[in-house]
Amino acid sequence: MYFRRVRGARFDRVVKLYLACKFVGALYFVYPVFYQFASRTITPVEIGLFFSIGSLCNFIADIPSSVLADAYSRKTVTLAGIVLLTIAPLVVLLAHSFPLFVAAAVLYGVGGACMNGAAEALVYDHKNVTKATFRTVNALEMTCGQAGILVSAAVGGMMFAMNQAIPFVAQVLAGLVWLVLVACIQEQNKTDHTRAVVSYRRHLAQSLQHLLATPYLRMLVLMGVVFSVMLGMCIQFVHEAAMIEHGFSPTGRGFLISGAGFATILVLNAFLLRALKSDTARIMYIAFGSLAAYALLGLGSMSLFLAGYLVWCCLNTTSSFIRLIIHDRIPGSHRATILSSFKALAVLVGLGGSTGIGLLVQWAHTPRAAYLLFGLISLAVLTPCAIWLVIHRARAVPVEM
Repeated sequence: MYFRRVRGARFDRVVKLYLACKFVGALYFVYPVFYQFASRTITPVEIGLFFSIGSLCNFIADIPSSVLADAYSRKTVTLAGIVLLTIAPLVVLLAHSFPLFVAAAVLYGVGGACMNGAAEALVYDHKNVTKATFRTVNALEMTCGQAGILVSAAVGGMMFAMNQAIPFVAQVLAGLVWLVLVACIQEQNKTDHTRAVVSYRRHLAQSLQHLLATPYLRMLVLMGVVFSVMLGMCIQFVHEAAMIEHGFSPTGRGFLISGAGFATILVLNAFLLRALKSDTARIMYIAFGSLAAYALLGLGSMSLFLAGYLVWCCLNTTSSFIRLIIHDRIPGSHRATILSSFKALAVLVGLGGSTGIGLLVQWAHTPRAAYLLFGLISLAVLTPCAIWLVIHRARAVPVEM
């Protein structure tokens, strides 16, 4: 098991707090029940609009929040994001009309924007965290995040069966714990770290230049953007709609998500983290794994759906592989903004995609249509990108840190 190699490792306090944050931040109790709860008030198309509005707000707030994080305080921006993400579930719970769902989408979007880039940069550039340590932390945070999903999904489904409000209240309580954990992290950058001192516009321009500095990075960004779009574009309600189509109750959906999370932890530590050590292996895994996952999810058979869902869970858990490759090739002074620029590109590409997926599911009367579309995108975009990256990997020139 992977943990045998790190069991004796001694981590700094900031790493332990960060891993705890990854667990608590993944406690999404409403994950297996959001579509059922929301569909009693709004239509599938409006649910798609909910995700689109959240993505739009995320796109608008992403880069400004990260520039503030680079220039002033990554910790402060992260805390602000957690506050917004803690309020959002209460708004959803009280939402009895589409405008209130829109308000919740705004909170989710802006809150997620504050979290993107800032939290990772806070730890990556900490004076007590080396590049090698962060790679170990990256592997461990996947397990911590998956464990959080496992616990909250199983409990969330049962909570919903008892009372529809309980998962949302539990979500708020988890947010408060998350807030305390981040507040305990001391923001102490490496001695060679420099803060951004140029104007907002120039800092953003420099960040984009760093993100797209080499052909290797440009192709990696293209692959990462497409992959991120397919992971985030309405996929939550597509999965839930598919589970409902296969006859799973709210409690059954919760246990299914939880069981898949447990299986993902086993696969992750028994096989994936040991087999996928090189960047080349990780790139090929993302491309061909996506193709396999969406093909299995879209075929209609329950057994194939379950197999595809497990593969998708593994991909979603290891989605940070691409960000990690980018991390090692960018300067710390622009880290939060570069990561947010990468995320913003994904949001820009996916803008309106969530609404389109909602329309597609409503028109086809089955979520399998969305899965088949994602499978075609994997074949047409991700696979060629991965092959190019493997062939031209030697051309990538890391940015001096």
